[in-house]
Amino acid sequence: MTKWFITDMDGTFLNDNREISPRSKEVMKKLQEKGVRFFIATGRIDLAVRSYYNAMGLNDATISCNGSFIRNQKTGEVLYEKSFSFEETELIYNKYLELTDGSIEFHIYSANYIYCDKVSLSLSRIRKVEENLPDNEKTPMFITEDILGALKENGDKCYKVMMTSENHNLLYSIHAEVNKVFPSEATFSATNYFDIIPYGTNKGDGIKRVAEYYGIDIADSVVFGDNLNDVEMLKVAGTSVCPSNAKKEIKNICDEIIGNNNEFSVLDYIEKYVDSLHKN
Repeated sequence: MTKWFITDMDGTFLNDNREISPRSKEVMKKLQEKGVRFFIATGRIDLAVRSYYNAMGLNDATISCNGSFIRNQKTGEVLYEKSFSFEETELIYNKYLELTDGSIEFHIYSANYIYCDKVSLSLSRIRKVEENLPDNEKTPMFITEDILGALKENGDKCYKVMMTSENHNLLYSIHAEVNKVFPSEATFSATNYFDIIPYGTNKGDGIKRVAEYYGIDIADSVVFGDNLNDVEMLKVAGTSVCPSNAKKEIKNICDEIIGNNNEFSVLDYIEKYVDSLHKN
């Protein structure tokens, strides 16, 4: 059967400068000519990978916020969503305020913005990477001291809370306090990036949902990832692959380990496969 592909972006498909390979659009065109589907699965909001999506000429859904929001960026159709209620979002925020040691940066991810009370380190990095992009392809940010008020006024839903800190034990403690009130999921998407998402959502379930929607067999999926928020999707994959820069825990569960992300090894892997289809 024809394979289909799902990739994480940061640390996997992108290099350390958060760039795609110049060959990406060409390879995606080859995939589309053969009817092979390609999905992005990211911890970001999908609008934060919009520039890559457009640059590659993609037309399938994006799994974002670690699986809690799935939208086709070309058509705008929402395939799946599961958000925190406003009261749940408020409780997470209050637990953060109650327990923070001052080192934590707090973000709310909606379908329209990343909300933060200041331009955090992670947001300033995004701005640096995107400084030459047109405004309609930049990650939308809403910077305000009253992030809950802005979320409510905008009629937005929270699909993910992301907190950054080097104090990992404190991040775990906040999540533990939240889970005393209602269940939620949590994972690290990068070394100091801690994500809290609605219960029952993860990238693995996201893949299952797009497989069902598009009528494709998950056994034919090839999944690429490098970090802890990729665990569930690598476990459900037909074939699981990681770059050599992946965390040890990820390497231990993958079927294949390829070159590193700075060599654009994921794109090379996909191109070899699609080239084999063109030869047949």
